[in-house]
Amino acid sequence: MPSPAPLISLPAGDIHLWFCFHGDNGNPALTAEYFSLLTSEDRSRHDRFHFARDQHRYLLTRVLARSVLSRYAPVQAQAWRFATGPFGRPRIEAPLAEEAHGLDFNLSHTDGLIVMAVARGIDLGVDAENLGRKAAPEVADHFFSPSESAALNALPPSLQAERFFELWTLKESYIKARGMGLQIPLDSFSFALDDPGGIAFALADPLDGTAQRWRFWQLQPTREHLVSVCAAPGHSSPARIVCREVAPLQWERPLAVRTMRASGCI
Repeated sequence: MPSPAPLISLPAGDIHLWFCFHGDNGNPALTAEYFSLLTSEDRSRHDRFHFARDQHRYLLTRVLARSVLSRYAPVQAQAWRFATGPFGRPRIEAPLAEEAHGLDFNLSHTDGLIVMAVARGIDLGVDAENLGRKAAPEVADHFFSPSESAALNALPPSLQAERFFELWTLKESYIKARGMGLQIPLDSFSFALDDPGGIAFALADPLDGTAQRWRFWQLQPTREHLVSVCAAPGHSSPARIVCREVAPLQWERPLAVRTMRASGCI
């Protein structure tokens, strides 16, 4: 990635998705450069991972967050400081550059992929899954809403694993956008995916009128990966989702990603 690189425009309402496809190991010279961007706390957390592949993914995730945010504000990658909310969601704490005002991000990782969502003035969450992982459809009977569990069990067994991941990533994106993690019971809201290409969202509490705030997208950047995005755009719908593929500190390029499903304004 050129340095300094021109800042990227992030209009209000837009959501940028950065996709980092990776293996289990990194280049030693590049790894040393990555380490130079970490805080002492980052390094301590890195060292607590037992397996090398987990250390590598953690390192990539931290460097991805720092380097990508520096594409939107004139801040050196190592200068960003982060805090976590009461339920562990990371947010920008410093520096307070004008261009960083309202900037928010969310991260997710799975086997072979780290994805970072960036927006300005929008509550958002993102979740990714590798479709090659073993699904656990039985989890739906215990934690999903009754309608979700019934719809999942009604499918042929050959389709249940993919539908499970579709529902799971949507649920994860929503609770991450809310910033409350599993403090929100997974059966207190539900998704219906009966309409091809559509996503219907409902809250279990009929008196809760906030369901219409949220928009959802489901994308498939590769045949193995599924990504769900949740956002509350406020007074206007997000103008667009823009995707990029990136190798941190090396290169970036536009990425065309097919949107499998999307919700309307419900």
